[in-house]
Amino acid sequence: MSRSAFSSTIETALSQTVVARLLLEECECLIGSKCGVVLRAMPVEARTFELMPMPALILPCLVEAVDEATLSQALTALKAQRSIEVCGRGFGKVALLRSLAHQPELQQAYPHGILYLDQLDPIEDLLQTIFEQFYRVSSEAKPSRAEIRAGLSDRQALILLDHSHLTATELEQLQRWLPQSRFVVASIGRRFAQANLAIEIPEQIEPDVSTRTDEESAILELLATVGVPLRVEQIAAIAKASSSDLSKLIDLHLIQVERERYRLRSPYRTSDAWMEGVLDYVLNWIRTQSDAIIQERELLMVAVQWGTNQRRSAEVIEIVRSVECEFATTKLWGSWSKLLRCSLAAAWALGDEATEAWALHQLGTLAFCQQEVTNGHDTLKDALAIRTDLAKRSTNPECAVSLAFSTHNLNQIKALIVPVKSKASQKPSQRYWIIGVTCAIVLSVSLGVKFLTAQRSPNHKPRSSLSQDVCLLFTRFS
Repeated sequence: MSRSAFSSTIETALSQTVVARLLLEECECLIGSKCGVVLRAMPVEARTFELMPMPALILPCLVEAVDEATLSQALTALKAQRSIEVCGRGFGKVALLRSLAHQPELQQAYPHGILYLDQLDPIEDLLQTIFEQFYRVSSEAKPSRAEIRAGLSDRQALILLDHSHLTATELEQLQRWLPQSRFVVASIGRRFAQANLAIEIPEQIEPDVSTRTDEESAILELLATVGVPLRVEQIAAIAKASSSDLSKLIDLHLIQVERERYRLRSPYRTSDAWMEGVLDYVLNWIRTQSDAIIQERELLMVAVQWGTNQRRSAEVIEIVRSVECEFATTKLWGSWSKLLRCSLAAAWALGDEATEAWALHQLGTLAFCQQEVTNGHDTLKDALAIRTDLAKRSTNPECAVSLAFSTHNLNQIKALIVPVKSKASQKPSQRYWIIGVTCAIVLSVSLGVKFLTAQRSPNHKPRSSLSQDVCLLFTRFS
């Protein structure tokens, strides 16, 4: 198939799909086709993101009183520009973080504001979120990693982080990317090596849960198992519990409600038996409603990861194919990458070559967009190999379209990393080449004539003198 035919195939496929457009530094991504993302090269132009006067901080709710001595210790450290790790198993560490967000003296100490972050997003998405708190970013623009790091390097902010999934290495990366900012990290155990101070929150006296009803115990066990806040309709659908059961648990200080979502205040036993219901709920939801996908991303990620671990491959592929476009267009590319990798593992388990090729196409394109050029190129080549084989063995026209998508993206990558020389740029080199050949011919003829003349002369010079003449000729043409 010719290049023009490839372009025609791609344009036809894109015209039949609602496609979102994201602008990167030197190319754009067209997102939405079931065959995968399409890359399109653009003229490289320097771009800047406008600083906002102050992050749009939504203060978290104050949930309970905090020990005054502990609060004073934290304030003293933070006013001295020292990072803190707050450790404890209960809700006390979160209460301290929220109390700190309301302290006027800290707002004065950190000129670029205070951020309170409690979404369990991957590090890539977390950095994107922080960047968008400081800069105006249009819905079509996707800042690169280099742009994000450069933009955050001089921000002097206080970041309150309630995120139990980040590793010690990822917390270290956060501090490197925001070297002028300070952090307060809530942890169960120590993991933030860059903290200048660790504050231990004493264990709270846990309420007696032995007298709870089956419905109340089910709610507590479900929340402990999924590890993310849930809405009342989600709890009702999975645990078959009522609003009155939730109200009782709130009164007993066993759970906390905020932004219409319920979470545990203290650790509780877990049971994987609930995950079957979670997966069924998510599948039914995406088949019937599938609105507010990004708002429900924590539960989606939990369900997909569990399904992958349990080799529920068909269900995993169905969920990922239904929601991945939303993660791509909202620039949550860390979560998007995780979803794609789960779908790839599921495709391997099922021997589903079409889904394997699709996942590799998406992952390869994503890697290139994240400036991982070699990884992106190699992964796309793997996708192309599978799609080429499928196109040979199948008469399904979708195979030819998918093949065109991967071929196009590989060609775009090559065009972006290996600039094509113009005719104008080739002319000087051609001229130098012609001059060099001409000089070589003249030199050879001159040497030949000189040598023959010397040989015929009865008083010809020795070889050493002839060598000197050769040197003179070289000097003449240099």
